[in-house]
Amino acid sequence: MSYTNAEQVRHHLVIPFPVEDQVKDQLVTMSGGDYVRFYGGAVDAESFRVKSIRSRKPTRARIAFSNGSAVITANPIVPGSVVVASDSSLGTVYVENVDYIVDYGSGSLAAKAGGALLSNHQVTIWFLPYALYEALSDYSLDASHGQIKRLMGGDIAAGETAWIDYRPVYVSVADEIVENAVAMANGMIEREVDPEGQYEADSSLSAAATYRALEIVCRAAASRELASQRGADKVAAGWMKLSDDYATRSDLLLRNFRAPFNGPRAPVQG
Repeated sequence: MSYTNAEQVRHHLVIPFPVEDQVKDQLVTMSGGDYVRFYGGAVDAESFRVKSIRSRKPTRARIAFSNGSAVITANPIVPGSVVVASDSSLGTVYVENVDYIVDYGSGSLAAKAGGALLSNHQVTIWFLPYALYEALSDYSLDASHGQIKRLMGGDIAAGETAWIDYRPVYVSVADEIVENAVAMANGMIEREVDPEGQYEADSSLSAAATYRALEIVCRAAASRELASQRGADKVAAGWMKLSDDYATRSDLLLRNFRAPFNGPRAPVQG
């Protein structure tokens, strides 16, 4: 029986938490040639990067600021590896977040207002650049399911741990999850209170089935957060709280459900 549907569920379904625009420097270990899940949902393939540290010896460069900023390298930089000084003899060592700010993802440097660095300064910088692995040569990405695997013949060794950057896709909960939740909820309501399938159009059963489907969707969302390995325990706990709230609403409606009386009626005087 169909007490609720995907459209009704989506009407109530709103992502209740701000999500990270960009996940950076997440560790993932690729063993063998099988897919490894690094995130419990879809990711933006265009934002995906796989990085490794090929050397612990810092790269040294002399750079000049232009309008208060400078590009250090075309590759991302290992966080915390940057040292900025007035010259190669470390005459004056500048302080990160006091004199300058590093964008480790884009490999750029900016002078901070009020700091000791001026917009026309030249400085010597030491840093550790990440090396980037190539898609389809070194690894294969399953962006729809947040999975990655190393490719035979590529530069990623079996069992190697690499760093990854990506942008999660949170346009909505996947259609498949909602449709499965609706099917499960409809089946549960039918088994619990309407085994004869007589009350499909009852509004209280429709609401109970919708809440039951939302309970299932929220539990799936909590599982996704926990599987992401991003330390999203608080977000998962929020989804579980929503799930419990929907379960309570559904149970209350089902407890109060009374089937319409269709038996013999008392005679009515003409």
